[in-house]
Amino acid sequence: MTGRLGAVALAFLLLFGLLPAPAAAQDRSLVIVVVDFQRIVRESAAAATVREQIDELRTAYQGEFARIEEQLRTAEAELTNQRPVLPDEEFLRRRRDFEMQVTEAQRQAQYRRAELDRALDSAMDRIQSSLLEVITDIAERQRANVVLNRSNVVMVDQELDFTEEALAELNAVLPRVDVAVPDQ
Repeated sequence: MTGRLGAVALAFLLLFGLLPAPAAAQDRSLVIVVVDFQRIVRESAAAATVREQIDELRTAYQGEFARIEEQLRTAEAELTNQRPVLPDEEFLRRRRDFEMQVTEAQRQAQYRRAELDRALDSAMDRIQSSLLEVITDIAERQRANVVLNRSNVVMVDQELDFTEEALAELNAVLPRVDVAVPDQ
């Protein structure tokens, strides 16, 4: 118990500067870099190209599914019109076939949405990975030993904020990301 209390007291004294810090800690001063990670990702040229491509794919998928939906409505209307003239067994068989088509269309739509989400996540991961490399380079050039995300900082001296520099460097090294969606 005494050893533990002594360690806590030593940490307290070091923390509040009542004892000198070890020599290695004294040699290096604290250098902080702050970046607004979310803003950089959001405003980057690469993210703009990703949003544009995702919007185009989403529009194409919506058009495709609007056509399928219209075909299903037409098939349902034909089935409803044929109901009075079809034998019960034939009507039930056609109804089951129609329901299977609806289920398949729903499955396909769900698959396409998930595919689009995966493609978006992959593209954004590439942007974030490149941004981390840019931030690492900035931190090394500044000889920073701490990098903070702006969202975790209440106030900061603007000289410590390297958001604009990181955004410019990211745009230079990664101006575009192609969204990869597997063909179906």
